[in-house]
Amino acid sequence: MTSKKYFRVELASNQLKAAICLFIAGQDRFSVITLAGAADVILSRLVLNKGKENFTEVMLRQEANAESRTKTCEEFGLEVNNMLFINQLKHMDSGDDGYIELDPEECALAAILKALANYVTLAGQQEDFVKGFFFWMKLNLDPKKYNVDRDPNWVTPSAKT
Repeated sequence: MTSKKYFRVELASNQLKAAICLFIAGQDRFSVITLAGAADVILSRLVLNKGKENFTEVMLRQEANAESRTKTCEEFGLEVNNMLFINQLKHMDSGDDGYIELDPEECALAAILKALANYVTLAGQQEDFVKGFFFWMKLNLDPKKYNVDRDPNWVTPSAKT
């Protein structure tokens, strides 16, 4: 067996591409969540190593501005990952009953978008898989529910009322 050196950004990019391909093809949402979550861990660290804010930091700052609550980045990151069931799909604690209740479609999409936000911060949006997913979003997602045009000032309809 021959060993080879890999750049972590390539590994994360491959995981994210695989997650997107599975998602678009309507395949296993649980694998999508796990792959996107694994890619996101690497991408988040790479973004921080470049001296930029990762997705979790941006969201934490926005939440703190809106609610004047303070959490650590680690606490908030764990909260987001728990909301998307990223950790629960990879681990089982001794007290767990063996069941997980989630919306796999929503969690898979959100896990991809979280990782994709970090990928775009790190590498831009010129890669075909990024452009392709954004195009797929515009064609397939409800623009009243999702920011398919990626407008930075977009507000969910429920937040407007």
